[in-house]
Formats: sequence, structure tokens, C-alpha cells
Amino acid sequence: MTKEEMQEVLSKVLCRKDHPLHCDSCSHNPNKISSSQEDRFICRISEKTEQQLQYIFSSIKQNIFLEACAGSGKTEVVGMKMSYEISKWTDRNNGIAVLTFTNEATETIKNRVEQFSKLSSLHPHNIGTLTGFLHGFIAQKFGYKFFGNNGRNGDFSYRLIDKMMDTFKNHWLENYKSKIPYVYGAGKQESIYANQIYYDYQKKDYYIQFSENYKLTITEYYNSKNFQKFVQDTRNKYNNNELYKIEYVKKQLISDKVKFLKDGFANFEDMNNIAFKALQENIKVASIISKRFPIIIVDECQDLSWIEIQILKKLKDAGSTLHFIGDLNQAIYDFKNANPTYTKEFLSNFICYKLTDNFRSCQPIVDVSNRISSITTTIAGRTNNKLSDNSVCYYEYDDLQVLQEKYSSFLNLFNIQPESSSILVRQLSLKSNLQVRSAQKSIHLILDAIQLWKAKQQSTRIMALELAGKQLQKWLGGSKNKDNYFCPIDIKSAFRWRIFIKDFLEACCSNSFINNFENKKYGEWYKTAREQLPSILLNTYKSLKEYDENPRDFNSFPILRTPSGTTESAIDAISMFEPPTSIRINTIHSAKGCGFESVMVVSSKDQKSIGGHWKQWIEVEGESKRIGYVASTRAKYSLIWAVPKLNAKDRKQLETYGFKRIE
Repeated sequence: MTKEEMQEVLSKVLCRKDHPLHCDSCSHNPNKISSSQEDRFICRISEKTEQQLQYIFSSIKQNIFLEACAGSGKTEVVGMKMSYEISKWTDRNNGIAVLTFTNEATETIKNRVEQFSKLSSLHPHNIGTLTGFLHGFIAQKFGYKFFGNNGRNGDFSYRLIDKMMDTFKNHWLENYKSKIPYVYGAGKQESIYANQIYYDYQKKDYYIQFSENYKLTITEYYNSKNFQKFVQDTRNKYNNNELYKIEYVKKQLISDKVKFLKDGFANFEDMNNIAFKALQENIKVASIISKRFPIIIVDECQDLSWIEIQILKKLKDAGSTLHFIGDLNQAIYDFKNANPTYTKEFLSNFICYKLTDNFRSCQPIVDVSNRISSITTTIAGRTNNKLSDNSVCYYEYDDLQVLQEKYSSFLNLFNIQPESSSILVRQLSLKSNLQVRSAQKSIHLILDAIQLWKAKQQSTRIMALELAGKQLQKWLGGSKNKDNYFCPIDIKSAFRWRIFIKDFLEACCSNSFINNFENKKYGEWYKTAREQLPSILLNTYKSLKEYDENPRDFNSFPILRTPSGTTESAIDAISMFEPPTSIRINTIHSAKGCGFESVMVVSSKDQKSIGGHWKQWIEVEGESKRIGYVASTRAKYSLIWAVPKLNAKDRKQLETYGFKRIE
């Protein structure tokens, strides 16, 4: 069909158009789909490109990959495709599933479908998250049959438990504490709980999640230097070389995991594994799901993990048709094992449709983004280039704290609204550094930590823990290493140290005497603190005592003195960075799917962090390059990279990509 013919058919189905007028001319039609109340004369159908319409009319009997470039309007297209198909749907017992990765994306697509289809109910179709689909329709419904869930009063569902759940507030997890300890650092130990353990079907091994960004297979952990020292020391202590052999360690940890699952608990990875095993063990399960949802549309398919792809493959093999929508260049979730290589391989036999019009960004931003990611497909930037050769720039910084002011000046110069702009960073720590100014060089550690803790923001609380930890380690004889909030060498558990700092700050915030800074001088506050802090410290230390190898004499602790020259000064409120121009600071991951008139992407000062430095965005293949691409494609009119001071060679390298230097 021609573009006009596709528009005509679509308008008859969605708008119930019953006259020969072209879409743009039927403004009197009460069923017409317009962009908004203000733009009610702009037809949502007539504004679609031929590529978009071709996908909307694609077959639901064929497996299809819609390769959608950044800013291509794919969410709108998915909504219209879904609306077109369900408006013709007649079967009441099965339907189409549209799966997303976030609740926000789910609501966006639901709103589009409701606008386009004008249906009061979407049943028997399902628009929801992939997690909700896999867990709700498969794992919870069939999983107990394959994992021996003991059930609770006839309830065989699984309760989802986070791998990093705080055991201090969830004492029931003590029932699932392993006999195998986590040994790290200089002989420090923490407990391992069953919720930290999960099986990886791809690697065919069990993993232990020790922190948000650190995990090891059981074999890797067993062979680690720290654990091997623990094994050898234990064998020497009991004069028994049979202790803690790898077979015993594996058996013990796996046994802990099995008990956890049988009692009806599961972490996120467990739930995916349960769904996969249910489909793998009994083909009837896959058949039931594929008959219920003969068509499955997956939005943001680049974010699929290996196990999620395997689950969808099982459904495809059982008869479901799959439509994958996404951009493999925007795969930035390596931490959840989302590797575009697996997705690309799986899609090799799918029919490919393309969206190559970027409605978000102007052409210079599109061009530099494509160079970053080595994209050879021609992408058209459909937004006007308002800033000419100032649309793609870089700024060299010495001090992070001047970036907001420099960026504000730039926005003001080109009349770009700060509320429509954003500063993007890779790491939360860098976000914290930009948001909290004076606290980093604070000489009033406890006082400023209390203020930051009261702000109740993630970034401010991270800084509060650091400042309080720095002071507390002075009293407890600690470490110069801030990685674990200055955890003293005598404290066996860095986790319990963090809990101790948190409890200490909570107690301080609950104390009306030291929580009062209004109209006070520093000297007055420190006098009150010297009276109140000893009892607070002693009370909160009780939960830490069993993890401390050094007996403490709290009577001999140094006095908390007022820093020199500040006794008569009025207490300053922490200089939280709250730009007068309201520029948002987001992580690159949180900004995925968003668009801004202007974006400043801030590079870290060095290459220690993976994917945080500008050189990694253009030189390192894989996720680092994709992170640079995702960040850059958020911008509409203006893209700025804020980079640490460069040498002549680095400047030339950046400028060959199309960046212009600004002062």
C-alpha cells in the first residue's frame, strides 16, 4: 500500500472515518485522533512517516524486529500498532501482550492505546512489564510444581526478596544464614544469606551477590585469596585438612538456596529461573501461555537479559509470534546481563523493519552520536538546528563545582529554558559531588552530616554517611579508606559499620537539642553536642559491639572541639546545590527514554569507573560506547560534553567527532 492508502485504512479503523476527506481535512470528525487539545487540527495518523505506517501494518503472523533509532517515536508507533490490531480483534479468550521494562513505559503505552482505540477495556490483552508477565503468568502460576514449594495454608506463590535486603531489619532472614561466611579485607567476615545466592543458567553455576556491583560464582569465591586464607587458617587451627573442601562449600550454599525456595521465597533471578524451568520441564506450560498470548510485543528489547530471551524463545517455539522493538545501540544494562550480542543473534531470522527519522535531535547531534557509536545507517534529524555550530560543544573543567554556573550561563546566552535541560552523569557519586557543594570540605563533620541526613535524598545521605563515618572513625581508631565509609580495621563487618552510622545519624536527628541549628553559633552547638553525643554514641554502639574486635573505653574518647575560628560564627546551612535555574541532575540510566532541549554530559576526571570517562565513550567498544551514545541522544538542540582538562592531542580527537570548544 502507498502511504496515503495506509493512512486511509488506519483512519477508518481508529477514527471510524466514513467519508472521502483526507486525514488532515477531517477536523470535524469527533473521533479524530489529534496530538493534543491545543493541536487538535494536527492529525496523529497523517503525521506518521511511511516507515512508521509500514510497521503498523506489518503482519502479526511473522516474527519482526523494529529497529528504531533514538528519538524515532517508537512508543507512539507501538501504541498505534496495538490499537490497530486490537480494534480488529475478535477472540475473547486470548490476546496480545505488550511488554515493557518500567511502570512508566507501561502507563505511557496504555495511554496511547486508550487514546487511539477508544476502548473502555483492554481485556483479553495485556500491557505490562516483562517482569510482571514472566513472574505473574508463569513463575507464580506454575513454578511451585517444579521447585517443591511447601506452600503456606494452600498458598504456593513466591514472596519476592531483594538480594541486598537489610537483614538488620528483617531478622527472619537469620533462618537462611549460611554456615559459609563471606571473608574479605584483612580477615573481616560477614554472613551470607540464601537470598544472595542464585543460579545462572547461562554460566551453569551459582552466584553469590556480595554488594550491588560485586558478585562471584561459588568457585570464584572459594578460590579467592581471602577465603583461601580463611580455609587454611581454619584447617591449621583444628589440625584438619579435610575442612572446607570445595565440595562441602558448594553443597552447603546450594542447600541453603534450596531451603529458601522450598519455603516460598525467591529473589529476582530466582523468579526468572522458575519461569524458565517451568517452560523447559513441561511443554504444556509453554503451550498454555502461547495460546493465551499468540502475539507478544517487547518494547526496549535491547534491555533483555540472556535468560529473558530464552524464556521468550520457549514461547516462540510453542507458537507465539514475537515483535521486538528497540535500538541495540542503547543497551546499557550489562549489570543485569543484557548483552546486545545475544539479542542480535536471536533476531537473525526475524524480518527487520527500520525507523530512521530522529524527531528528538537536530542533525549535528544525530551525526556526532552516530560517530560515537559507529552507526553507518543514515539517520535524519528532524528537529531544527537552532544553535548552528554551537549545537555540539565541549567544555574543559578543573573544578566540578563551577559546571552548573557555566552551564546556566550557556543556557541563558542561547535562551534555552533550564527546566527543559539536564546535566547527565554516569555515577551516583559524581551526581552527589555536583549536588552537594560545601559538605565535601566540611570541618563540621557531625553537624553537617546531620543536616545532610535530614534532607532525605539518596545523594545527601551518601554524603552524610561519609562525613559521619569520617568523624566516628577518629573516635574508634579507623581507616583512611572512605570506600566503606572509613570502616575501622577492628570492625569485622563493613555492612554493620554502615548500619551503625545510619543508626547514629537517626538518633542525632531525633535529639531535639543537637538537631536545632536555628539562630545558633557553632560554639553553642558544640557545647550541646559534647553533652548529648556520648550517650547517643554508646546506645547505637550496642548493635556494633559484637563485630568489634577492640574493647572500647568510651570515657577516654577525645572531646569534640569547636573548629578553630568558628566559635562565634553563626551556623551555615549546608550548601546543597539547588541551582537557581532548576537544572536537573540525572544519571544516564535514569534519563534513558527522556529528551531535553539541552544536555550537559559530565565526564569523570579519570578512567577508574567503567563507562564514566569521555574517552571510554568513544574508544572502548561495548557498553561504555553505548553509554556515551545514550547520553548524547537525549539532547534536542544543544549537546555539551564537560570533560577534565585536555592536552592538544585529546582536543583534536574530540573535535574530529564534531565537538566545538567553548570557554
